[in-house]
Amino acid sequence: MKFKGLHEKARLIDDLIDENRKASQASFVSKKRLVEIVSIVLPDAVLVSFGLHKLVFRLAHKTHLLALKVGKQLAIERDHRAYKMPPPNIRHVYFARIFWHTKYCLLQEYGVETKVSPGQLMQLRQVAYKYGLLDISCENIRSVAGNLKIIDANVSPHGLYRIWKTADVIMRRMPNPVRRLIRKSRSLIGVYEFKS
Repeated sequence: MKFKGLHEKARLIDDLIDENRKASQASFVSKKRLVEIVSIVLPDAVLVSFGLHKLVFRLAHKTHLLALKVGKQLAIERDHRAYKMPPPNIRHVYFARIFWHTKYCLLQEYGVETKVSPGQLMQLRQVAYKYGLLDISCENIRSVAGNLKIIDANVSPHGLYRIWKTADVIMRRMPNPVRRLIRKSRSLIGVYEFKS
């Protein structure tokens, strides 16, 4: 297993989340508490992104730039499922490698922010569409070892791929604030928000 020490710390994060959930009798911990838990276990982790269902922390390792995604079990399983949709020979070419996941954590290659041309974006979207993956934007693409890779994607709900793909294409033509609102609405389907 790669990054075994980080895996042990991720299991500790899982245990602390479960303890906090039981103590507060809540469905999940608040974002603020989640950041505190990760900071206690991994003091060098830097919060770089947060969404409705997960937080993303950057971890600098001597050989890799990593992302630790932490969130509800369903969100972590959804990310892992999206990564497994393409076959392995395609997966590692276009998608940032996922090393492992635990109940609430997922460790992934992160890479560095980079410019993505419209042609490159369209090529990555076409690959993702082929495997039922949506929501590929410049924000979800990074340079990993000099190659453009998708770091986040959504799997459309069963039976709704064509509808979601059409919405995805239309959404790309809309202004950023409208896109964010639509993305937020779509991601709420069947999934609870973090407690604020």
